[in-house]
This record gives sequence, structure tokens and C-alpha cells, in this order.
Amino acid sequence: MRLQVIWITILQAAMVESLIEVSGYLGDNVTLPSGAGASWNLSKIEWSILTNNTWIATYRSGRKNIERFYRYKGRLSLNTTTGDLTIHNLSRKDAMDYSVDLENVKGQNRANKIKLTVTERLQKPIIEVTVYGPTEGNCAVRLRCSSDDQGVNFTWRVKLPNVIVYNTQDHYGSSVVALLNTTQSGAEFICTSSRQKENNSRSVFPECSVKPPLTPTASPLSPEKRCRYGVTVFGGVILGLFLSAAVMFFFGDQIKAAWEFIKAMCKSQEERPDA
Repeated sequence: MRLQVIWITILQAAMVESLIEVSGYLGDNVTLPSGAGASWNLSKIEWSILTNNTWIATYRSGRKNIERFYRYKGRLSLNTTTGDLTIHNLSRKDAMDYSVDLENVKGQNRANKIKLTVTERLQKPIIEVTVYGPTEGNCAVRLRCSSDDQGVNFTWRVKLPNVIVYNTQDHYGSSVVALLNTTQSGAEFICTSSRQKENNSRSVFPECSVKPPLTPTASPLSPEKRCRYGVTVFGGVILGLFLSAAVMFFFGDQIKAAWEFIKAMCKSQEERPDA
């Protein structure tokens, strides 16, 4: 009995091939190979995930079921000839180990494991341009290329002859400094970010030119500001009238007496004969 258990364990180990690694891009489709032989006429296919072997796609007795697990509903395609499983519209949660158990019409069995990784496509690099000058018809242009992606390399290409370029690179990206003059135009600087077999590029056309100073112009007031200033002016007028009324109410007699006194002085000055 012990010998039989050991023999079954050896057979199971022999049926499991080495781990197959597959990579797919976020939002794209990816096909997981079953590893079935080209001569195999499959009678059973069982794709499963997790440690409890949760079935996500099966083919038994000529019937296919690819709606077994809620997370993959509407996103699976099963090739019953090859046993390959295609996952559509990849998400980050799809990155895991998948198991497939196969059986052909001769009763032969095979089991494989596939490790799926999901990555995001390489984004276009970011180019920051700073122009110094011009001075005496020349200027220096600094271009810095960076990316939000990790583990990328940068390369520069300039489409214009007779341009002096200095290249530097640090942990945050790659920079070039070019010397241009005001007569040069159409200089194209192309930064390419690459990672493994993938790359993406962006180009810019900096210019070395004298720009006239901007003439400040008064911008029209917005309706909100006009309303705010109108309320302020109206409030000032009302406050002035209120203060005038308060002064007349509390100091009316004194003001009237002072006014009479001034009139009397002016009258006496007019009646005084000339010396």
C-alpha cells in the first residue's frame, strides 16, 4: 500500500510541467497556454485558481462553461481544441497563478501551472523645456525627460545638424543642454523611454527667438466683481448720508449758532468804512 501511494505521488509530479510565466497589459487580452500536445484530442479541460482550485472555466462531455466565477464572467474564451484560455480586458486582480487539468480521449492526463503578471503599458515620457536667453543671438535650451513609469531608460535624438548638445542623466530622468541661435528653426528633440522590449517617444520643437514685451491691458471686470464694487459704493454712500444725518441731529444747534456767528462777522466787515 505504501509503495502504491509513493508511485501515485511520482506520477502526479511527472504530470505537472514547470511553471509557465505569461505577461499581459492592463486592459488588453492575454492567452494562457494549456500546454496540451498537438496530437491530443481533449475530452476534459479544467481551469482553476486559488489554493482551493476554484474552477473558472471547464469543458466536460462536450459542454463548455466559462461563466463559473463572478470575477471572470463575460471575460473568458476557451479553445476546446488546444485548451488555451483567453482572458479579456485584463485587470490588476487577474495577476495570479492559474492551474489547468487536461485529459484526452485516450485517458491520458496532464496538469500545468501558469503565472500571469499584469503590467501597464509604457507611457509617453514627459519633457520640460527651459530657454535661457537669447544673448547676442544665441541661447541655451535645457530639456529634461522623465517618466512616471519605473525602471525605464532614456535616449535622446536631435533632428537638426550643427547643434551642440550636452547630455546628463540622474535618478529622476535624462537632460540635454543645446546651444541654438535665433536663425535656427525646426529643431526637433526626441526623447524615448524604453523598458525591456517596449518603448515610447515624445518630441518638442524649442525656439530661440526674441519675444516683444507684453503690453499690460486692463481686463474687463467680471459680473461678479462689478456687483461687488457696486455694493461697496452704494454702502459708502448710505454710510455717508447716515453720518451726516447723525451730525445734524446731535450737533444741529451748535452748527446753526456757528453759522450765524460767521454771517454776522462777514456783515460787520462789509459795513466798516474804509480807513
